[in-house]
This record gives sequence, C-alpha cells and structure tokens, in this order.
Amino acid sequence: MGSASPVPLNIWIYLNLISNTILLPFLVATFLFSTRASRHPTLINLCITCIFSGISSLLLFYVGKYEPDSPEPPKPLCIAQTSLLYGIAPMWSVAVLAFVYHTVVITIGGYACPSLSKGKMVVMLSAPYIVQCSFSIATLIISVSHPDFVSRYHRKLYCALAYSPLYIAMSLFTFAVCVAIFAFETYLARYLYRNYRGMRQARHSTDLHPTLLLRVLLFGLYILLGMLVNFVSILYDQTFIEDMYAAISGTVVFLVFGTQADVLRVWCFWRRDDSRNKPLPICPAH
Repeated sequence: MGSASPVPLNIWIYLNLISNTILLPFLVATFLFSTRASRHPTLINLCITCIFSGISSLLLFYVGKYEPDSPEPPKPLCIAQTSLLYGIAPMWSVAVLAFVYHTVVITIGGYACPSLSKGKMVVMLSAPYIVQCSFSIATLIISVSHPDFVSRYHRKLYCALAYSPLYIAMSLFTFAVCVAIFAFETYLARYLYRNYRGMRQARHSTDLHPTLLLRVLLFGLYILLGMLVNFVSILYDQTFIEDMYAAISGTVVFLVFGTQADVLRVWCFWRRDDSRNKPLPICPAH
C-alpha cells in the first residue's frame, strides 16, 4: 500500500473520533440513564464495541504519531494497537449477531417481550469480548515473537501485523458471522412481509413498532455491504476500503438507532412532549 494521503487519513480519523468516541458514548448514556429511551443490553453492547473500536483505532492519533511523514511509532505502542485492532471486527460482528438474534426472537415470539434467562444473557453479552480477547491474544503472541512483522507501513492508517494466516482467519471468521447475521435478517424480512397485517393489528397491545424493525432490516443492508467488503479485502488486502467501512460503522449505528423518536424527544428536552404518557416501543430493543 502506498503512503496514506492526508485526505483519507483525516476522513478516517474524523469518523472514528466524532462518531465512535463522541456521539456513541452520548447515545449509550441516553440508553442507560433515560427511562423514556431505554434499550436492550445487546444494542447497548453493540454501541460499546463501536466505541472500543474508535479508541483502539485512534491510539496513534492520541499520542501524535498519526501523520504520514511522522517517524515509526514506538514498537510497544504499535504492538498494543495491532493486538487490539485484530479483535475488533470479530468482536463487532458477534455483537451485531447477538442483537439481531434478540430482535428476531422478540419478533417471532408472538410480539411478546419474553425475558431471557440470566445465563443466556451473560453469554450474549460476553461473547463479543471473548472473541476479541481470543484474536487479540493470538495477535499479541505473534507480534511479540516477531516484532519485525508489526509496523504502520503495512496499513498506513494504523499499526498492523504482516502475517497473512492470522488476517485470513480473522476475515473468514468475521465473514461467517456476517453470513449468519444476514440469514437472520433475511428470515426476519420474510416473516414481516408475510405477517404485516397481523403486526399492525397487534401493535396497539404490544408496543412493537415496525419502524424499529425497518431500521434493523436497513442495518442488515450495511452488513451485506460488509460481507462484500470483507471478501474483497481477503483477495486484495492493500486497500483502504475495509478501513473506511469499519470507521463508518459507528456513524451507521448512530443514525439507525440514535434517530428514533423517543431518543430525539429525550435530547430535545426543551420541547413540549405530548407523548410523555404514551407507551414506548420497548419490545424489540429492551
């Protein structure tokens, strides 16, 4: 890969900084502390993985080593960033899978709001971080054993490990999880298409809002795009496409799930809220 020009680098930094480390923490705080816009832990977990992705991506930016013409970052810093980033894509994909699975279960389960068992909830929330640790530890072991393989030269935007077997394993794992996500999304879309009238009739008694389900389906299109990007990256790893896709993920999550009416009403607290006493759409996301 040639040297990173200032434009792609600045766009990449901007997306990670604004969306992943500023807007999403604000959205997570809203979900956690507002009783009028609460969400299911799987969606909050998804947002947190994006925040973690942004922080890991910006390590060189935080220490002022991000300029294309700046010297090679200190090796310990490079190894730390590489180890963290190699677990980001698998972690994020598993977090998305947990959220989509929960949405499908809630939707298919008679529009009720069944509570998941404590054990199942622990598995769904911890799985992304278990996957993250697994890939990060593997990357750390290889990086420490072969420090010459770790450099900013390989990706330009951040430090990376020049070790194809691990990169291919990470990409294939992420691709497989995205296939599962898209399968759930397809099943959900097919179910909603066949039961649209029943959904509308049940809405008044279940608080199940089709608009949120539509957002989840639109998010599925972004996942489909990610599958294509992942496949291209396996064949042509010397490209910025995968990096830009990952950087924009926080923006997509914020726009899809942070622009719902109840969230906007919480943020626009100075405006009169005529729906304060109306039931909130809590089933699919709470």
